[in-house]
Amino acid sequence: MRSFYFIEVRKALIVIGIVLGSIMLLMGGVVGLLHLKGVQTYVISKVTNKLSKEWQTDVRIAQFHYRPLSHLIVDSIYLSDQQKDTLAYIEQIDLRFNPLALEDLQLDIEQLVLKKPYINIQTLPDSSLNCKFILDLFQKDSSREFPLQVHVGNLQLHQTRLRYNDILADQLDLALTLPIFSKDSLDIHIESMHLRAQMDQLDATFEANLHGGLDSIFADSIQLNFKGDRLFNGNVAIYHPIQLDSFYIHANCKHLYFDEVLYQDLLTQLDIKGIALPIPLRNLKHIHYVGDIDGRLEDMQLHGAFTTALGTMRVNGLMQIDTTLQGANFKGYVSTKGFQIGKLLNQKDLGNIAFDAHIDGSIDSTQFTHCIAEATIKQLDYLGYTYQNIHLDGEWNINEISGTLSIHDDNIKLNINGLADWDQEDTRIDLEIELDDFSPAALHLTEKNPNLCIGATTYISLYTSGTPQQMLDNLNGYVIIDSLQLANTDQTCTIEQIKLLIDSEIRDKSPYHQVRLQSDLVTGNLSGTFTYAALPTIAQHITYKYLPILIDKPKTKYPKNTNLDFYAYFRQLDQITKVLNLGIDIPSYPTIKGHLHNQDVQIQAVVPSIKTSKTQINDITFALHNINDEKLNLSMYMLTHLPQDNPTAAKLGDIKTTFNVSVENNNIDLNILLGNTDSVRNEGNINISSKITHYLNQPKLDIQIRPTHIILNDSAWTISPTNLTYTHATNSLDIHHLQLETAYQSIKANGRASKEKSDSINVQLNNINLNYLLSYTEANKAISIQGPVTGNATIYSVFSDVMLEAHANIPKGGLNGVYLGDVVAQARLDRENNSIIIEGEITDSTNHVVANVLGTVIPAQKSWNLDISCDSIDINFIDFWTKTIVKDPTGRAFGHVRVGGKERDVWVTGAALAKNAHITIPQIGVTYGFTDSVYLDSTAIRFPDIEVYDQYGNPGTFTGAVYHNNFLDIRFDLWAQANNLLVMDLPADQQALFYGKVFGTGDVHIHGNEMDCKIDVNARTEANTKFYLNINSASRATQSNFIHFVQPDTTSYGLLSLLKPKKTVSPVAQSKLRLSLQGEVTPQAEINIRLGAEDGIRGKGEGNLKLIYESPSENVQMQGSYTLQSGLFSFSLGNIVRRNFTIREGSRITWDNDPLTPTLDITGYYHTTASLRDLFGSESAQIATNRTSVPVNCVLNMTDQLFNPILKFAIELPQSDESVQSQVNSMINTEEMLMRQIIYLLVFNRFYTPEYLQNTQNVGLNETYSLLSSTLTGQINSWLSKLTDVFTMGFNFRTDGEGETASQEYEANFQIHPINQLIINGNFGYRYNDLSNRPFFGDLDVEYLLTKNGKVRVKAYTHTVDKYSLRQANTVQGIGFVFKHDFNWKRTNKYSTKESNTKRNKEKKNSHKANKE
Repeated sequence: MRSFYFIEVRKALIVIGIVLGSIMLLMGGVVGLLHLKGVQTYVISKVTNKLSKEWQTDVRIAQFHYRPLSHLIVDSIYLSDQQKDTLAYIEQIDLRFNPLALEDLQLDIEQLVLKKPYINIQTLPDSSLNCKFILDLFQKDSSREFPLQVHVGNLQLHQTRLRYNDILADQLDLALTLPIFSKDSLDIHIESMHLRAQMDQLDATFEANLHGGLDSIFADSIQLNFKGDRLFNGNVAIYHPIQLDSFYIHANCKHLYFDEVLYQDLLTQLDIKGIALPIPLRNLKHIHYVGDIDGRLEDMQLHGAFTTALGTMRVNGLMQIDTTLQGANFKGYVSTKGFQIGKLLNQKDLGNIAFDAHIDGSIDSTQFTHCIAEATIKQLDYLGYTYQNIHLDGEWNINEISGTLSIHDDNIKLNINGLADWDQEDTRIDLEIELDDFSPAALHLTEKNPNLCIGATTYISLYTSGTPQQMLDNLNGYVIIDSLQLANTDQTCTIEQIKLLIDSEIRDKSPYHQVRLQSDLVTGNLSGTFTYAALPTIAQHITYKYLPILIDKPKTKYPKNTNLDFYAYFRQLDQITKVLNLGIDIPSYPTIKGHLHNQDVQIQAVVPSIKTSKTQINDITFALHNINDEKLNLSMYMLTHLPQDNPTAAKLGDIKTTFNVSVENNNIDLNILLGNTDSVRNEGNINISSKITHYLNQPKLDIQIRPTHIILNDSAWTISPTNLTYTHATNSLDIHHLQLETAYQSIKANGRASKEKSDSINVQLNNINLNYLLSYTEANKAISIQGPVTGNATIYSVFSDVMLEAHANIPKGGLNGVYLGDVVAQARLDRENNSIIIEGEITDSTNHVVANVLGTVIPAQKSWNLDISCDSIDINFIDFWTKTIVKDPTGRAFGHVRVGGKERDVWVTGAALAKNAHITIPQIGVTYGFTDSVYLDSTAIRFPDIEVYDQYGNPGTFTGAVYHNNFLDIRFDLWAQANNLLVMDLPADQQALFYGKVFGTGDVHIHGNEMDCKIDVNARTEANTKFYLNINSASRATQSNFIHFVQPDTTSYGLLSLLKPKKTVSPVAQSKLRLSLQGEVTPQAEINIRLGAEDGIRGKGEGNLKLIYESPSENVQMQGSYTLQSGLFSFSLGNIVRRNFTIREGSRITWDNDPLTPTLDITGYYHTTASLRDLFGSESAQIATNRTSVPVNCVLNMTDQLFNPILKFAIELPQSDESVQSQVNSMINTEEMLMRQIIYLLVFNRFYTPEYLQNTQNVGLNETYSLLSSTLTGQINSWLSKLTDVFTMGFNFRTDGEGETASQEYEANFQIHPINQLIINGNFGYRYNDLSNRPFFGDLDVEYLLTKNGKVRVKAYTHTVDKYSLRQANTVQGIGFVFKHDFNWKRTNKYSTKESNTKRNKEKKNSHKANKE
């Protein structure tokens, strides 16, 4: 509308110019007479009277001066509007013209100067302009012919003042080149004109090039500058400027700029106050528009882009403005690729928006009348989440709105289709809402339940009528939610339907309402004769009746005939609580019911059980009523059951609590009954009376605690009569004689708590057992304090910055169960510095000060600073906090530490020396000692090369630092170096995965943070290492045809539980641990793999093994290969016979990830002596030898998986000739015979006699002897293993033959391993028969390792020569050096065939020949 007014002003200026021109022509016609003053007066009078009459306004001219022929000066030209206000005033017109041109009916004006012109354009109450009468006058006479053609060479305006309503442009200077030609009418044509205006008041300049006429005006290169900044640059074309019905404009805006600073400067220079830029426009910072405007005032096309600090908005549409300026229509497109709508609206939760919208709407002078909008929102940021694919399609009329809204986002699918219409009488709302895949946490609507997903379909239909005050009471309709589905991780819940039905009607001339709720979870009903609007009034009346001091007396009377009944029955609430992770479980069926009958109130509620993670409350009942109309009574009962891990549970047990409250005339009486039925007695009856009064027109509460006796944990306490007063006006609490006491303890308090520095509370403690009080709280898990506390404290400004003065003594004080000494502490008030000085010391039994504390606390700044000095304080008290990591710390601490902080910032600096300290790491069972210092600074706890030693004095080094940010965000980087250090010492435990004693040399790197810890170990084993891998601990036994093996259990075991199986240690929730152990196993270490109670593999060897453990996945991997140089494989047969197989060098155990299922390639032999007569028969054996028995090896080769091995057997005669070995092989020529011989040799230490050679007389007796001797051997070795592990032995007894061929043989074998480097094996015996000339026999092997890895060794032996040998001597001896080195070729020799046995014997013979006899 403003642009229209400016156009009208331009037209008025043109008309005024024509008027002034007419005046000048008139004066030029009577040039000759104008020199006479009387003529001048006459002429001025005639002209002004005529114009005043025709224009119905006031026209005045003071005087004029004519200088002959070409110069005319007119002073003080005045023109008023029809409201008698100034329309135009010109102080002077200076006209210079060419009089000769008048002959050709031309007025050639060489120069026209207007000095101090003033134009005043105002909007009248009817919205028209005060110059409209001039425009109408000239339009009415537009056909009048003008006799002269006018040409203006130079037009100047000096100190021009233009006013439009309240806007004034002052000190405006213009200089124009304005050739104007007029033909037969008042048409004006501008060939060219350069317009420049300077507005000193506004510090603004305006420049433009004009051409055209009254039919069309063109303004090119328009520039508007303000305070040196360009505001506008562009071109404008106006067609038919003075004809409103055909007015048309085309504007090309190249640059239009606006910001808040320019706006405020403009208002300041115009001296306009009280007009502030709207906040959304201020948030835009600046507006820059580039675009085109085309059309008439009532039909204008916009095409361009607005660029602001918040984004760019593009507009392309048609704006239609009513010619009466009372309405407008817009139809077009608005779009943006990214606009910060949150900053525009000052909504932090909103971010960017990107949309394309088509709008077709209209407004009148007061409101929107119609709007159709279709928009696609490509992006909308809300709460840090970007919504996508939002589509809106709607229509808005004056009394109706309808449409659809859809969202198809990854985390929400929403479709809303609805209609709402309203008029003066009725209102209806109908909606259908489909919701699916709704993830509140993913949309950042909540931080709880990150995996919760919701889906439902909702139907809403509501109808009401009447005035806005009546609408709620006339409401009818329903809200139905179908198939509400909730899913959260592994929990789901489906509610078939939730139905809310709302009915309102008139019954017996009274409003009747009923609200019904029906669902799977709750059934409820609220009904009665009442109005919703009256419910607040009812609440006010009830409150005023019993507590009139709290509110003013209600201005309206209590509604009559108010009857309201309600009930609600709940069921299956645990479905909702579980799926929503509310931390509360309501497995039973709560109920609530009540009524309001006039002023009679009654509410009852029953909750059978509520469970939380910390407590369970049963039998909850609640009742509120005012039956006697004098008191409002409330009662509540509950039975509280605390879980066993709650520290209070052991003290209190199950507590029955009853609350009874009565309210009457500003008096509140409270009675609390406590009791239990457990063996530990806890009970009490507490009575409290309160009265509410006024002080300084604000509530004041006087509380009286009556004498009370309570029993806590079988200890009787007395609460003396006490008065408490809380005054709201002064925000203060007065305590009068509060005293709690038992037989030997008491607490007393008196004083005032407030914000005032002069107000204080004095507290006195006498023999208070702090540990007794802590035992009722969670704090007992964090600290334990021993010793009675006696002292007093004065606490100032309790409700503000607390200040404190105190003094306390703890004789024979202790911390966490460790005696420290006598404790004395005090706090002194330093009012000058508004601080508290803290002093304290601990003195041991020798009167030596072991700890001292000195510091200050500044409550106003929430800062504190303490100096702590220790001098030989026992450090065992830290075991309470560290026992899950290190336990049983001993030693003394020395040092000086400064601790301080401000608010949440905490810093610690200093150094602490631990002298003769020892700590035990329970996970590995090792105790380490050290004497060294730990250094602390504001960011880390540093361990600079701390020397540690084990129980044998072996050294190690610990270095690194634990970094922190105010003791949060813990990060660590720690290194440990060991040199033959004891790194594990776990006792034998049948349930542990591994145990034993391990010495190691290597490095340990511990790095990461609390949530992601990495431990990297790279070490090698050292001498005296005995490691047991107890596979039997995580397995179950299965039976094979011959040997008892074990199969892994499917149960998963975490590493921590395997390290310490008797006490499960749970890792921190969601924390990660990665343990990587890279170990080099040397021959000095003895490795034992236990497969059962007595079965397993024991040996020495070498290899590289890697163990990886990860949590919380509990994934354990073991990789690598272990090659045995020596060892034994033990197993039992039916728990009767136990045999040890000597493992041959080169056997191998390989792990590939699963530590419980290694791959074996092990060859071992069981050595015994057996009579060949059992195999060949008596006669054939007598021919070959006069010896009754020979050494025999039962060879076992195991390959493939440990729990599913491939077994192959063979029989060797290590000291017999090849011919004898060949004869034996010929007798044992089938697999069946081989297995039978193996069983006999293992069980009975003798060969099995084929059936066709058996002498049944002695078979059973010999087998019995053999079985008894093997059983005796096993039992003796079992006893010896409990006494020593360096010596094992076995016995054998056998008989054979009869008569002259009868023989008896007694044999013992042994193994001695006194030190790691020395191994001794041997056997000796005695044989008796008539043919034997060598009754005594024996073998002895001695082996000594010259290097730690066993690659170089010396070996000596002496063996009895068997008759089967070709040697003539009775014994053979040898000594030699052995060098061993492994190569990576594949071992192919197996010992299950005759050829392989022959090859093996040849190798053994050649080895013996190489030694010196």
